[in-house]
Amino acid sequence: MKKKLLYICLFIFLSIKSYSQTIPVGSYAETIARRNQLLGSKDSLSSFTIRPLSSSVVGVGDPEFQSLIASESVTAPTEIWGIPSYVKILPFNWLSDYNSKLPSGYNNGSLYPNVGYQTRFSGGIFVKAGFLNIQFKPELVSAQNKAFLTFADIQANYNSTVVPAFFNIINGIDAPERFGPYSITHVYLGQSKVTAEYKGVEFGFSTENLWWGPGVQNSIMMSNSAPGFLHWTFNSVKPAKTPIGLFEWQVIGGRLEQSGYNPLDTGKLPTQNQYYVPKPNITRYLSAFDINWQPKWISGLFLGISGYDYMNKDSTYYDKSFLKRLLPVFVGSSNQSNTLTATSDGDNQDFAYAFNVRQLLPKYNAEIYFEYAKNDRPANFTDIILEPEDATGYTIGGSRLFPLRKKKQFIQVTIELTHLEKPQTDLVRAEPTWYVHLQSPSDGYTNEGRYIGAGIGPGSNSLMIDVSFVDNLSAFGYKFERYVHNNDLYYAAFAGTNNFVSNWVDLSNTFYATFKIQKNYLISAQVAPIITFNYEYLQSRIFNMYSSLNLTYLF
Repeated sequence: MKKKLLYICLFIFLSIKSYSQTIPVGSYAETIARRNQLLGSKDSLSSFTIRPLSSSVVGVGDPEFQSLIASESVTAPTEIWGIPSYVKILPFNWLSDYNSKLPSGYNNGSLYPNVGYQTRFSGGIFVKAGFLNIQFKPELVSAQNKAFLTFADIQANYNSTVVPAFFNIINGIDAPERFGPYSITHVYLGQSKVTAEYKGVEFGFSTENLWWGPGVQNSIMMSNSAPGFLHWTFNSVKPAKTPIGLFEWQVIGGRLEQSGYNPLDTGKLPTQNQYYVPKPNITRYLSAFDINWQPKWISGLFLGISGYDYMNKDSTYYDKSFLKRLLPVFVGSSNQSNTLTATSDGDNQDFAYAFNVRQLLPKYNAEIYFEYAKNDRPANFTDIILEPEDATGYTIGGSRLFPLRKKKQFIQVTIELTHLEKPQTDLVRAEPTWYVHLQSPSDGYTNEGRYIGAGIGPGSNSLMIDVSFVDNLSAFGYKFERYVHNNDLYYAAFAGTNNFVSNWVDLSNTFYATFKIQKNYLISAQVAPIITFNYEYLQSRIFNMYSSLNLTYLF
């Protein structure tokens, strides 16, 4: 099976010319491109399950849309090796956000879990020089990082079963609640890349955020809830035509960094030394792939498969063969890679895979989608038949545009449910919590202390309902989310205690607007009153106010 996947990647991508920069994950241009596809855009063949998108995939004939991505060429028309070459200026972006009491918000890339004020500046250029693509778009982040009540503050005075359950999570993941006691300023390479492109195939190096999967609120395998990490990439630029349909794909290998911060204030917990296991100072290597197929026989259907494998770059890593170091997601890990027994090291790797389906319904200006992911290997085929729900997570959602009388005006409704809580099979067989790995690599599936997968994090669930009024490039709307924090931890802590009212749940109500002013200015704003029930699993009710303002100058 693994060899077949490698052969497919090398075989299916044929000659397609495209010369373009990418559309950053989470940008408003990406939102509009997906909306246009629901409206039946003829030049949009993308599955929207492997992102960032190339700007040549969507909105090719729409100058107003293209202006959201980059300027016109600022150089005279020229060719290198017969390939059109140019320089474009990328939009300048200034994002500010604020949390009053608790660090709310995810899908925000290089931003931190932060209380107080936080800001990010970003801008850059794109250079096309023959086969070479150079996109330089760094990010400067500055966070006030004000003090707030952490787990240790909340649980310090209680002899609670929550404490060992808490350490059973953080001992297997690098995800600090707060990034130290001081303000933070950091420069990232951001949405930058240097690649070579030939006949629709691209190879090179990038620090761009990736998003793999059909979801809009959460993606189980890869999202923009962490800073982009340095990775090599080998990918298609456009959907490639084959006798059986269109294919898109990406294979990557990258370096995951630690946050550099230990859990804060755990010395306040009297049992800290009993439970806390410090992590080694080490980086991890991540290998991952995503392949999507649009069958030629069913219009608007996209079928995808993805997987990831990560390991510490220690002596065990360097003892492996070159191919097992480069592409362990295909050839490296064994059936014991996620073993949870006290005597097994899980072969020093963590592996997960997912299947996804997305169906466009152009007659109704709608889409439905589903992602099914598995965080452990089945023992055999019989195991799949008997307990397919073992160690699984899923996202299911859909969106529809309802046209109004005026042209280019719509009501858009989107609903999405993501479930990462362990299923009941955990009662009879040990299961891993998503993104947590108690053996090596014990930093889990994170980069610089933030989740690479779904932003809701380990063992969590999210229900999102979004209703918006769309008027051409502008949108005004309301989004409700019920976010349940780490129910895996909750049930491990409270099983048998008759305490069934301490789940940590956020109810957020986000009012947002995005509109374009004149030719060069795009403004997005959000205000979200959030009610948090049972913060850190102690019965309580806390009100937090989240707000953000995003100003973009289009060249």
